[in-house]
Amino acid sequence: MEAEDAHGAQQAAELPPGRRMRRIKLSDQVAEELRRWIARDNLGPKDRLPPEKVLMQHFGCSKGTIREALKALEVEGLLVMQSGANGGPEIQATTTETVIQQMRQYFHFQQLDFEDVYELRKKLEVMLAENVVGKLTEDHFRRLQANIDTCIQAMRDDDREAGRVVEVQFHDILAEACDNPILDLMCRFLNVMVRDLVLRRTDSLREHSAFGQQNIDAHIELIEALRREDRDAVSAAMGRHMHCAECSMKELDATFHLDLLSRQ
Repeated sequence: MEAEDAHGAQQAAELPPGRRMRRIKLSDQVAEELRRWIARDNLGPKDRLPPEKVLMQHFGCSKGTIREALKALEVEGLLVMQSGANGGPEIQATTTETVIQQMRQYFHFQQLDFEDVYELRKKLEVMLAENVVGKLTEDHFRRLQANIDTCIQAMRDDDREAGRVVEVQFHDILAEACDNPILDLMCRFLNVMVRDLVLRRTDSLREHSAFGQQNIDAHIELIEALRREDRDAVSAAMGRHMHCAECSMKELDATFHLDLLSRQ
């Protein structure tokens, strides 16, 4: 017995330093099981989960715990609680907008700048442009051209904020034609991040007209290459566009930070 105790003590001494284990809330465990249930049974929009009483019996927990778990899934956009006699938890497809908004809220508390965004964007936008070659409809081309026309008008009106926002929408239209949902989501999210950063720094953009014209010229070149379905030309045009945008945005970041210092 003493030998066993000594051996146990030796093993304990070899373990890494202990840390307090985090207790997972019961409602979080239920929510995770429901997510797995939805995935395992391939449940889709309009499918229903069992009512609260059945879930209480199945998981062996209180009504409050079940409601808290369902509320968590509702906030995530995974289900909606229908009211009425035949109501209850109904599955709904999480929208791109909901996911992007959640990611946006997370990064709101991070110290981001354009260098962080363009490290990814300059690669993903080229992949996106290559992906949509041959997939754009006449409606897409009409909207892309209308976007360019709006940018030209914003330049004439010296409306910096509108110009920057509309320019990014050009890339959102391209993302609509993408058949890779991950690439689509990531490009749309990065477009949102660019918009957020630009709107905070627009007043610091001293070369506004030159930057706006660069974007317009690049978008015109892209449309022409996309119409020809020339994948190599599309890839090269988007690569040059992202390089110019990255340089301008990094300069905008530097000017913005200098402006902040000058105000202090």
